Amino acid sequence: MTRFSWWHVAVGATVLALALVVLPDLADSPGTTIGAWSCLAVLGGGYALFGWRSFTADDPATDEFAAAAGDRRARASALVFPLLAIACTSVGVALNPSMAILQAITFPIIWFSIEPLSRAVVLNVLLAVGVTVGFVVWGGTGLQNVVQSAVIEGISLLFSLALGFWFSFALDKGRENTRLLNELRAAQDELAALNRDSGILSERERLAGEIHDTIAQSLTGLVMVAQRTSTLLPDDLTTARENLGLIEDIARDALVETRALVAASAPVDPAGGLLPALDRLIARFTRETSVAITLDAADYVTQSNEVEVVLLRSAQEALANVRKHSGATTVTMRLSTASDGAVVLTVGDNGSGIDGAEPSTTASA
Repeated sequence: MTRFSWWHVAVGATVLALALVVLPDLADSPGTTIGAWSCLAVLGGGYALFGWRSFTADDPATDEFAAAAGDRRARASALVFPLLAIACTSVGVALNPSMAILQAITFPIIWFSIEPLSRAVVLNVLLAVGVTVGFVVWGGTGLQNVVQSAVIEGISLLFSLALGFWFSFALDKGRENTRLLNELRAAQDELAALNRDSGILSERERLAGEIHDTIAQSLTGLVMVAQRTSTLLPDDLTTARENLGLIEDIARDALVETRALVAASAPVDPAGGLLPALDRLIARFTRETSVAITLDAADYVTQSNEVEVVLLRSAQEALANVRKHSGATTVTMRLSTASDGAVVLTVGDNGSGIDGAEPSTTASA
């Protein structure tokens, strides 16, 4: 929807009203009346063809529309219709003084469609001079007529400048308020996204803690009970001992999977970043497995949260494989940023590794 649609109605109504105002002079002065109608026709036709564009698409709801409208008003082509309106008004006054009413729309046309402010002021003065000359042409070059015309147009010009400066100030203030409103909305959207991410991180942390405090502890207790019961059985209860060993193995596997799930659920804190999250991961892994881990991150440059989440998940996956498959006692983890901005995460250990000739039947965590 375009703005200033009411202005289109105002221009059309003014042109039609003036056509009726000069109609009674048709019998006495057909030439000047037809000339005045011609000026009105040129003005109305120019507005209908291209002049109206200066009064549309100037929607302050977005910076883009306001910037586009300002750019359009500052172009040299924006001068065409205001100059046409000034010419039609000045010539029309020279033909019929009633045509001076056109100033009621010509002055606002200049202010609405022209930037910068200095250019609009020059056109206002040009219009006032043109109408004054029109009055002189119509009424003669007598001193009284010249002075009267100059005074009338001087007052009209002062009022136009006062209203124009006020309009320009209000328009600039509106644009500034629009910019501030857009910045506030952007800040609110960013804050809402941060709150949402914080809620997700808190929930994941809570879930990981509950898994660690309940399922992992229960599985640990089950492994210990199976081990203790196995040592109490007589040697001849081979089947019972095998069953307890199977229970212990199953509980141990489930405990490994649970701890891997807890480690994978640890989020990257946006306030702390990747390195503190890796330190927490390494401390927990060492506490649970007694595997010594060395982290070298001297060449690492902080990345966006999305990239650091991927790096943390990669480190968690690598340590989960170390826990399940390698049997390592030491792990070396190196995190670095190359000169081209690429980030490299290397994880090595002193474990047995994987036999490439033998297909693996165990899915990685």
